[in-house]
Amino acid sequence: MYSFPRPSAQLTLQKKFFLAFFSLAVFLVIILAGVMHYIVRDGFGDYVAHVKLQRLAPVQKVLVQYVEEQKDFSGLKMPGVWESLILAVEEVKREEKIAKNQKHQDKTKIEGAPEERRLPPPVNEDGGYLPPYVRGVALLDANADFVAGEPLTLENAMRFPIKNSNNTTIAYWLIRKGPPDNDVLGQHFLAEQVKWSFLLLTLSALISAVLAWLLAGYFKKPMAVLQTGFRRVAAGDLATRLPVNADSEMGEIQRNFNSMTAQLEAQESARRQWVADTSHELRTPLTILRMRNEAMRDGIIQISDEEWQRNLSTISDLTVLIDDLQSVARATESGWDLKMSPIHVQAFLEEALQDNMAAFTASGLTLKMNDLTDAPLYVSADAQRLHQVLRNVLLNSLRYTDAPGETLVEVSREGKYVKIELMDTAPGVSEGSLQHLFERFYRCEGSRNRATGGSGLGLAICEGIVKAHHGKIHAQHSRLGGLSIVVELPLHQVAKTK
Repeated sequence: MYSFPRPSAQLTLQKKFFLAFFSLAVFLVIILAGVMHYIVRDGFGDYVAHVKLQRLAPVQKVLVQYVEEQKDFSGLKMPGVWESLILAVEEVKREEKIAKNQKHQDKTKIEGAPEERRLPPPVNEDGGYLPPYVRGVALLDANADFVAGEPLTLENAMRFPIKNSNNTTIAYWLIRKGPPDNDVLGQHFLAEQVKWSFLLLTLSALISAVLAWLLAGYFKKPMAVLQTGFRRVAAGDLATRLPVNADSEMGEIQRNFNSMTAQLEAQESARRQWVADTSHELRTPLTILRMRNEAMRDGIIQISDEEWQRNLSTISDLTVLIDDLQSVARATESGWDLKMSPIHVQAFLEEALQDNMAAFTASGLTLKMNDLTDAPLYVSADAQRLHQVLRNVLLNSLRYTDAPGETLVEVSREGKYVKIELMDTAPGVSEGSLQHLFERFYRCEGSRNRATGGSGLGLAICEGIVKAHHGKIHAQHSRLGGLSIVVELPLHQVAKTK
């Protein structure tokens, strides 16, 4: 089956912007054209109707007198009566004008000047003169029934009330909008207005096209830079940064892009460091185990129960490291399977301290708890995971605190949190090391010997568990001279005292 090939060329970003802006401009121009067309035709029609209404004022005055005398308009429906009334009004107006002009001429007459010739008024086919302002005019009675004039409808005409001295509507004028068809001058004026309106709108469309193209080019530049940045990031260049030009929406997008690439770069760096550190940590016990086994095979080391015990100890250390790696991976992926239950904090801490008391005593250290509250405190937590946090922190203190020394556990309430602070005596850590203590595989001392430094994952695991409980954990200098680890967990409830 034959299929038509798809066009390979796609619209560029600037052309897309241009089409969007120009389409909007054309849409607005079309709406404006319709509005202007309506305003020109309807507005001019209203103007013509109101001009006619003003010129009909003398006729309207006569009609009011006519109704007062005749009581209705039935007489105007007779043939020729309406025309006679209009001619009578015009004759009165003509005589008033002649008298006014005669009076003016008497004042300015120059002796010996020729007499002014007055032309007779134009006549219609019936021999009578009907002025232009009565064309397109109909007279309706108070019930809006046709009386005289030209038959019109409200669709193309405007209706005006005729009121008497008592402000009572006695009739209506129905005046057609716009000039009549035989009004050449009026029709020409209207056509010229429409023509020039469309010329202006066409010019506006052309100007809009030019402005749309310029705007498209203006918006294309930062978008093209952003597009190039995304392509470089997709190609693996996470060090890509965009210049931030201004405090605008585009500038905010550029800042967000830079923040995103910085985070991606940091995550990639952390991932590589994680792989390198994990490889190193796994290689160390495996290398020791391999070298010891090779030495026993070659007879350098005598095979004995003591050597087998050393191998088992190395394998045990390796197992602990693998378990810690799994815990860190679970914390990173937020995959903790927590079994939450209310925990009495003071009782829980006393039990944990009792379990570790023998190890601290054997190392020449004292371990005690200080309860700063006057009521039992409860948190909602996974008891096993919370015990893992305490064990890791206490083990860290046991490993690094010099004997004779002290480890103190204080519990208190801080607003809606239960605060557990584990502090020890010297040695402490430097200010620069505090912010790195929760990083994976970080150790304060330069040596990476697992015999003294552990796996370097304990505090990282603690941080993951505490955050999974919607809590907070941080390190600070201890008032006892060593290190202080502060754990804050959301308060579940406070038992009421009797």
